Amino acid sequence: MSEKWTGRKRRTNHLVRAMASTLLKQRRIVPEQLHGLCRLTWITSNNHGPDAPYVASTKIPALESILQKQRGESTLAGVAEDAAQWTGSPQTKKLILGDTGFTNFYKAYRNSSLDWIRDNMETLIPLFRTAFHLNTDVQGLSLVRKIMTLPRIPKANHNDELMRPEFLLSPVFFALDKRIRFPVMNGNAGVTALLKKLKVFNEPLDEQYLHMIRLYGKGGIDDAADLDEIGGDLPELVGVGTTDPTKHLLTEKKTAGRNIPLKDEADLKVLQKELLVNCRKIHNKLTNQLRKLLTDYTLLEGISKSALFDVLVKNFDGSKTDLLIEVKSSIEPPHIRMAVGQVLDYWFRINGKIEPRVAILLPKEPDNLTKDFLSWQKIGLLWFSGETLKTSSPWLSTLAAHSVVP
Repeated sequence: MSEKWTGRKRRTNHLVRAMASTLLKQRRIVPEQLHGLCRLTWITSNNHGPDAPYVASTKIPALESILQKQRGESTLAGVAEDAAQWTGSPQTKKLILGDTGFTNFYKAYRNSSLDWIRDNMETLIPLFRTAFHLNTDVQGLSLVRKIMTLPRIPKANHNDELMRPEFLLSPVFFALDKRIRFPVMNGNAGVTALLKKLKVFNEPLDEQYLHMIRLYGKGGIDDAADLDEIGGDLPELVGVGTTDPTKHLLTEKKTAGRNIPLKDEADLKVLQKELLVNCRKIHNKLTNQLRKLLTDYTLLEGISKSALFDVLVKNFDGSKTDLLIEVKSSIEPPHIRMAVGQVLDYWFRINGKIEPRVAILLPKEPDNLTKDFLSWQKIGLLWFSGETLKTSSPWLSTLAAHSVVP
């Protein structure tokens, strides 16, 4: 799960709710305004930063549609100012100026969906208001069943090619739900993988909804923003059927007090008779630093007794290759030797004889002998220099470069 994307989805939720809080109180709502709320969840391929193409093509027009105010050559700052005045909340401006939107909605249906909204306004306005005021999952189920009764959305210039209404509505209802529990069911690759893992891909929408919401509170999945990110990792996070979960979304570690847990304490007791609290603090601080830096990536941790690994970076190289990282609180040789054994053992238990992609994260730069030893073993090396992630392993340079100081 990429924390950057889950954070973006939650910001989108806050923005859509801010705009809807004013819009849905109005006695007269026009189709373009409901369409604008939908469009606030949309992105295009290039979607990061205030100058990204999606801002001019999608975000500004969406806000103008909601405000019913065309500014001509609009700027994001100008529209944000108008929206803040309209909602009566300065926070709205801050949300608009940040990255929002999360679904690359089908281009062929972007315009025709407005006509569909126009044809179904009397039904849709109450549904949007219901989504805004959701308090329970039972109410969410009732909303899903109403979606199931809606006609499908025709493709532009191809009225025989129809799209399921939840592909348009579930992202915006997710963004209207103050609990962030209404799941995104829009047919993207991650949702499709999730439904297939749950064995409900071909089941009715209400059955899919029930299976999805049952995952909250499991495997580190707090809400629908987390759920939309896990995709095919589901069995390892929550277990499916008779299998037990073996992984967990990486969570922040405790670094204060004396009761500080650490993974695989049994192994470490072999190395030293008493595990010092300070070592635990350093270990967990390093893990937390890595978690904060690598927000572009889905990060997992092991919870199976046979593989209590520290961090698994999903698709670290953009080629669907995972990276297993063992965190150590010291650069002393005994810790390095233990890390090598642990990380290779964990990899084998998880992936079998697939060539390992493993690394060790240390609190600071080790000596050249350690670097040479790890390079000889084809084990990557990472360390922190202040808040910056460093590496002496060329194949990890891209990962280190993509880490961002929050």
